[in-house]
Amino acid sequence: MLWEAIVNSFGQKPRDVQTIPFKGSGLWFYVSGQDDKVHISKARNHTDSSQIQGIRSLDKHNCEVMFDLYQRRKQGEHVSSEAKAITRNQVYWYGIFHEMKL
Repeated sequence: MLWEAIVNSFGQKPRDVQTIPFKGSGLWFYVSGQDDKVHISKARNHTDSSQIQGIRSLDKHNCEVMFDLYQRRKQGEHVSSEAKAITRNQVYWYGIFHEMKL
């Protein structure tokens, strides 16, 4: 259900999303959804863009575990080593969850 909500949200309205670091300001990246896939790339409408190369597709199978880590992170837990062991895209996942107000 969560994955479908993300794909639908960014499929209907692709947009720039900001990463949410604990300190400092985040970088922007572009998110779109199509055909049960979520794609991320450099921001289109903001100059302070992530330096992501090309277009990446997020792994659907990481969605639930990354959401659990995001929830723990919001509670102040340090989950970065766990997240990095799962995906190099953890900051993008967090930005997407935050954008969707999850």
